[in-house]
Amino acid sequence: MSAAFEFQRSAVEGAHGAIESGVQVQKQFGDAMVGSFDPARDATERSTDFARTSVDNYFDAVDAVLPAGSGVDEVHEMMHEQLDMLEESQYDVIDQLEDSLDEGTESTEEMLDEFLGALDEQVTSLLEAHEDVEGQTLEALEGLEDSIEEMQAEVEARGEEMQEQLQEQAETIQEQLEDVTENVQEAASETAELSA
Repeated sequence: MSAAFEFQRSAVEGAHGAIESGVQVQKQFGDAMVGSFDPARDATERSTDFARTSVDNYFDAVDAVLPAGSGVDEVHEMMHEQLDMLEESQYDVIDQLEDSLDEGTESTEEMLDEFLGALDEQVTSLLEAHEDVEGQTLEALEGLEDSIEEMQAEVEARGEEMQEQLQEQAETIQEQLEDVTENVQEAASETAELSA
């Protein structure tokens, strides 16, 4: 019986461990997602640098062909400003996404921690209740064994008593039969004497 209870406890503890592992994997995934914005920043910076280089090369080529004072420098500067604004807005979007994901990850982790805390309490209560049930069951079984042993002893004692009573009754009947047989024989002898 103890082995069955131990198996049940092991099953509960194994399920608890599996759930905890799953929660830890979810938390690690959330942390990995928060850390995944650095490559996006690097890509934004590389693409903006590439665009700047392309714009610079273009305007250098145009500037070489056009006469001085044609206004190309102002357009060139304006293009750099627009690229700066584009890069800044891309960084802002990435920062906002990261902040949102970070807040979501934090609240998710808090919720998961609360869930694990509640789960730990429930599993502890369940295992304590399980131990109580095991103790009560084993105690009841021991009591049942004791009762069975007492009943067996009582049946054996009564069996012996009954056997003694039966033996006494058999002896009494035997004596009575002997008396009856003796009386019949005496009566038969007397009848035979009277007849003769």
